[in-house]
Amino acid sequence: MALRLSFKYLFRSLIIITALLLNIKRSSAQLTIYQGSQQTGTSATCVVRTIYSGTSIPSSLDNQITSIKLTKGFMATLAENADGSGNSYPFMAVTNDLNIDLNSSLDNKVSFIRVLPLQNTLKKGAGYKSPDATPNDNTVVDQLNVSWLYDWGPNDVSTSTREYALMAWGAGAANQTNVTNYIAKTDINHLLSFNEPDNSAQSNITVADAVPLHKNLEATGYRLGSPATEEQNAQTGRWLGNFMNLAESSNIRVDYVAIHWYDWGGWSGTIPGNVSPDPQNVFSRFKAYVNNIYNTYKKPIWITEFNANRNTTSATHVGFINLALPWLEAQPFIERYAYFFPPTLPPVDPISGNLTAVGTAYSNFNASSLAIKNNFDGAPDTLSLEAENATLAGITTTSNCTFSSGGKIVPGRTGSTQKVTFENIFSPYATNYKLRIYYYSINTAKNITYKINGGTANVVSLASTGSQFCFEGASARFQDITIPLTIGNNSIEFTETPILDRIQIIKLPPTTLPITLTNFSAEVKEYGVKLNWQTAQEVNNQYFELLKADDKKEFKVLAQIKGTGNSNSPKFYSFADFNPITGTNYYQLKQYDLDGKFETFNPIAVKFGLAEDNFSLLSTSASSVSVSISSATAKEGVISYLGIDGRILYKQNISVKSGLNTFNIPVDKSQGQIGIISFTAGGEQKTLKVSR
Repeated sequence: MALRLSFKYLFRSLIIITALLLNIKRSSAQLTIYQGSQQTGTSATCVVRTIYSGTSIPSSLDNQITSIKLTKGFMATLAENADGSGNSYPFMAVTNDLNIDLNSSLDNKVSFIRVLPLQNTLKKGAGYKSPDATPNDNTVVDQLNVSWLYDWGPNDVSTSTREYALMAWGAGAANQTNVTNYIAKTDINHLLSFNEPDNSAQSNITVADAVPLHKNLEATGYRLGSPATEEQNAQTGRWLGNFMNLAESSNIRVDYVAIHWYDWGGWSGTIPGNVSPDPQNVFSRFKAYVNNIYNTYKKPIWITEFNANRNTTSATHVGFINLALPWLEAQPFIERYAYFFPPTLPPVDPISGNLTAVGTAYSNFNASSLAIKNNFDGAPDTLSLEAENATLAGITTTSNCTFSSGGKIVPGRTGSTQKVTFENIFSPYATNYKLRIYYYSINTAKNITYKINGGTANVVSLASTGSQFCFEGASARFQDITIPLTIGNNSIEFTETPILDRIQIIKLPPTTLPITLTNFSAEVKEYGVKLNWQTAQEVNNQYFELLKADDKKEFKVLAQIKGTGNSNSPKFYSFADFNPITGTNYYQLKQYDLDGKFETFNPIAVKFGLAEDNFSLLSTSASSVSVSISSATAKEGVISYLGIDGRILYKQNISVKSGLNTFNIPVDKSQGQIGIISFTAGGEQKTLKVSR
């Protein structure tokens, strides 16, 4: 029995792996590691799921990796120590292949590698624990229209359309045995840390114990979420704030912050016990709380439990859902969210099996935002640098100002001998960034001169910031400039400047394509040419135009095919051209977004035409028969239908053009259930037998 069960689970795991890989661009090497900068020198490939550590890193590249190439659709966690700890980072190739140099925290320091498929879901998910009698029964979740699921444990599985995120619920869940079991899973790339460790009725773990336990989870190579506390203990100075501070000082990785929110402050606050609060007020408190958490930790947010309080009415929950979900979709820092349905307001009625009002509101909302939209390349989205911490030349003093971001400002300078230089600004590849300069220029506009990596001097005019000085309470104004940075460390030098507060280096958002096209092909059939195409991902995809080149090689619309809209799973499309020309046919695909923007893909060519005529039966019905004739040349001919008794039931002169021709023969089944269709041209005859 044990052997039979093991085979059952092995077989199920293989099915899941296959389904996940259908959503990923095939590649023989998901990660290539290089000894040299910019993908040069000794190299080796690392494949999916395998953990490489220490001397098992191929080509003897332990502690000798400087650059990597990561295939789109995969993530790769690289770490300093063989157990996945120390400096570590989960690189993710979301929009394109990543060809990057490692920053100083990992350059020539990598002793741990794990590559995983990236099943990038939509944001909307569900927290649901199936009944003990029917484990992994997700009948309820199936009705909620969600893209991901968690169940406060490690035992469910992902499917091709819904990702499972496992959780290490309590202290025991982070021991070596369980970590080994997590590593063995074949459908996971996210791991949530402890559930309400600040709550004696939940996992009940002290901060001092939780941090080393969380460190154990780094050995999985998964993206790691923070422990999720009760809402009142998620801020600075409380349980989660203390955990995050200790994790950071101990160099222990937390990739995103998980939070819970039940509006307990509203329930016991201004109007205690109000079972029907205004959903707009509940929503306002929710927004303020979530924004505060993000501004505190500046990491992606997963809201794994939230609702409008278990004591309020169904109508309050419905109103809150209708306000909160569109807002969550629009916030770039929200990666995922999962509504927690109170026991008194389940999503599905246990008697009828139908969605309740609250369940219907959640199910009817169609999520459209991908959880992760941009690559994770090791560089922060925004790097803030205080002017007073830069290298100063020709000026030795700074001024105190409590209203500036760092408490100090650097006086204005003129001439080329006074310089403020920011060094070691790392970029994983050569690309443009936004340089945001915060400054004070009292009463008058001033110029600022800057150089990137000691290159050409550039002069930009900065507007006046007003009449107040910083110490009088004035806020710094900022100016944005687009600058190019090279691979590795960069410097920015300022000479002529007004008073400087700080600068920021901000990633420019990538151009997000509405679809990811994985295949566009043509195949010759008896009836013509069949066009096939497949997408791995669609965002606001309205429709496709299929175009065909005419005799003048000008592409004209052949057909319009409706798109899926939004999808994170493979979608397949096809169209049949019943009238290809003999010779080479050219087809092109054009995709239109909901806002009218379009993308045109490279054309494909297919040769059609036979050396001799081809005569085929296409279809039959009670009233007619359809046939096709493929001909290399244009010709005149005769087509006829003879009954089984020899009577001619239909005869017609026809003109056959070069290429594929289709003809409909209107003979009723009652006249000729069985018959012979013949085509005669140029002294040659071809026949088909028909039985209807």
